[in-house]
Amino acid sequence: MATGICSASAALAAVVAIAGLGTPASAAPINYGDFIGTTVDFLQVTEDSTTDPLPPALYGTPTVSGDSLDFNPISFNASATGTGGTDTTDGILTMMMLAHPGQFIDTIQFDEAGDFTLAGLAGNASVSVTANFTVDILEVDGAAIAPINIITAMTFTPSNGDFDLINDGPGPLVNGTWAGMLMVDINQSLIDNNIPFINGATKLSISFDNTLTATSEDGTSAFISKKDVGGVGITVIPEPATLGLLIAGTLCMLGRRG
Repeated sequence: MATGICSASAALAAVVAIAGLGTPASAAPINYGDFIGTTVDFLQVTEDSTTDPLPPALYGTPTVSGDSLDFNPISFNASATGTGGTDTTDGILTMMMLAHPGQFIDTIQFDEAGDFTLAGLAGNASVSVTANFTVDILEVDGAAIAPINIITAMTFTPSNGDFDLINDGPGPLVNGTWAGMLMVDINQSLIDNNIPFINGATKLSISFDNTLTATSEDGTSAFISKKDVGGVGITVIPEPATLGLLIAGTLCMLGRRG
């Protein structure tokens, strides 16, 4: 995915505009509805937040292309300025994934990208990004099973998604980009949990909890954002059912992926 670098003027303007706001009251989630992919559907795609009222949206309305669901956030950011500055923005995406007849969900890939700006001549300012995932496998080969729960987290580069003026400076101005990626192997989870299957998982539940944090000291400011270029992408990587049958049989015999 492409990433962009937030200009110093835009970032600092956002810091000034947003800084000092109190913790907002909660509001109703935004349900974007269903999106039909080539071999899988994304159903009841919904965003919520534990820190910001909705609307305005953090992730925004997604688009679907093939078996990829893409979000282009325009207001998902965190900023802080001055002594004791701190801001956290938390956004949660939930959805169901349902494979089309004759298809299954073998692997899911999650990607996202953004940028940050740190400013200050003395003291420290910092930003960070984290993303935690819960994937529940609900159906295998079209039949309901006792849910298999997968809990995992995205890996970020560089610096594991943590940046500050002291380690990433020197100031007075530091700009940078970050990116995150995660692959979830659904078939391997079925094997690890001793679930027999012919083709694989056909229905999943997804929860994606993404958090941006900014802190500042006297004379400094910090800004971090998910970008409208790069954004957040969720891609289902299916295999044809006939190929899945051969692979599943081989894996059951070997007890591992081929």
